[in-house]
Amino acid sequence: MHAEAGLSTGDLEEADVKRALSTRAAETIVLASAEKLNAASPYVIALLSQVSGIIVEAETPEEIVADFRRLGITVTRAS
Repeated sequence: MHAEAGLSTGDLEEADVKRALSTRAAETIVLASAEKLNAASPYVIALLSQVSGIIVEAETPEEIVADFRRLGITVTRAS
């Protein structure tokens, strides 16, 4: 999940499946560990404008999620 590149993966088939699910969902919520935030891979799943929120680990530093908050994405910290 990257602020400019959006949601992506290194596997083409996985991207196709996740893209299909996301486009048909009422909203897209992403569960992401800190190492997946601000990272981009070759195959795009969705733009961040299609993401309603992300769930991150409680200890994820604020500077890692700040760009997503600025884009209007709700950030929820798991407890």
